[in-house]
Amino acid sequence: MKLSFKPPILILGLILLLGLFFRTYKSVEQFDFGHDADLYSWIVKDIVVDHHIRLIGQLTSAPGIFIGPLFYYSIIPFFVLGNMNPLSTIIFAAFLGLCTILSYYFVVGKLFNKETGLISAFLYSCLLVTINYDRLVVPTITTSIWAIWYLFVIVKISRRDFSVLPILGILVGLIWHIHIALIPTLIAIPVAFFISKIIPTRKQILLFFLAIFVTSIPLLAFELRHNFQQTIALFQNFTSSHEGKKGFDKLLQVLYMIAQNTNSLIFSPLSFKFTENLFFVVLLLVSPLAILKQKIIFLGDLIPIYSWVLGMMLFFALSSSPVSEYYFSNMQVIFIVILSILLAFLFKKSKILSVFVLSVLGFILIKNIYFITTVDIYHKGYAEKKAIIDVIKADMISKNYPCVGISYITTPGENVGFRYLLYLNNVHLNHPSVKIPVYNIIIPDELSPEQKLKFGHIGLILPQGKFENLQDECSSENTNLTDSVFGFVK
Repeated sequence: MKLSFKPPILILGLILLLGLFFRTYKSVEQFDFGHDADLYSWIVKDIVVDHHIRLIGQLTSAPGIFIGPLFYYSIIPFFVLGNMNPLSTIIFAAFLGLCTILSYYFVVGKLFNKETGLISAFLYSCLLVTINYDRLVVPTITTSIWAIWYLFVIVKISRRDFSVLPILGILVGLIWHIHIALIPTLIAIPVAFFISKIIPTRKQILLFFLAIFVTSIPLLAFELRHNFQQTIALFQNFTSSHEGKKGFDKLLQVLYMIAQNTNSLIFSPLSFKFTENLFFVVLLLVSPLAILKQKIIFLGDLIPIYSWVLGMMLFFALSSSPVSEYYFSNMQVIFIVILSILLAFLFKKSKILSVFVLSVLGFILIKNIYFITTVDIYHKGYAEKKAIIDVIKADMISKNYPCVGISYITTPGENVGFRYLLYLNNVHLNHPSVKIPVYNIIIPDELSPEQKLKFGHIGLILPQGKFENLQDECSSENTNLTDSVFGFVK
């Protein structure tokens, strides 16, 4: 007698509840509000309050290249319903996470079987890396849902199902709206077509290009208006020489990042010597070859997937551009799906193995509940920053300050996440000087020995003394509104 997942809809409902718990547990207390959050809030303000219809989002780390505007327009309804409070994006992130869990169940269940679909949905719902990724509200948050549907499309094409070409067109067009690091994954498309050994119909090809065109309208419009600025910048970025590792050292760096990402995905926050190296990655990738005869997964499915991994690896190894671990986050779907296939195969093999698989999944759940509920948070996020700005505003009112200055005592890059909150509180800023009240914000609070108010690990020193002629000093423009915001282009 074998165990089975029955009824699957009830189990899927429980998985979604787990996913919701993991993505909303202490979400307000743990809501980070750094530069990216300040920036997307500023862009939403530009659209909603300043009525500026935008074709681009923020400037990326690659000079001259912007992120597309889709993410920013997607969070506008949540900002509006939340009275322009950025805390409302927590709802957006949780909703997107649940949609991704459902996508795993649907996609993997359709490609393989319902047991594999449920296990993949469970893993995505409960693994710490995917949980933390979904809780981090940034434009690249949509990478996971993009990746699972991209895997669906390339496997379907390799199986000669070209009805998915419009979906592929949408996904290709969305790359600019998510992250250009997804471009190397496109090598899997011609490989999948080669495996299929047939050519799509003219109608299917037309629908593919029409879908690309529709999702690329903001990009095309911007490029036409600005003399193909981003196209030129993209070419220059990939062809110019950059500082950093090159050659074999760059390849080792890329392989190390992939190995670390894979180890973290499955075992975080734990790590083992056996699993934090390339050997484990290769072992996991080739493991489905051992069950090809079971006809759960086929060699034609794996070859485009392998080309996806190889394309990412070689592109960034050969590119002179600096790389980061999150460039390879789109590969998470490959390892989750392969692991799900193996576990589902064992689950259906015998009752003993079914119990073993359920024990493994139960251990993952208990371990991650423990870590998500006991993690030690360094408190310098939204809650602490909002509390500081609220105190500054209240102090300004009580002392009748028409304007103030803000000075930061911190390391470079830590003085972020305050601009939009100052705007929400209608705080009139001037550049700090001895002629106006200046509030000193210390991050972390230990950097200053002076007596101060403490909000988590952020300190605040109130201005002392009397200030004369403030009306004259404060007659200038609000510098919080006129000073540039890094990454923001009007």
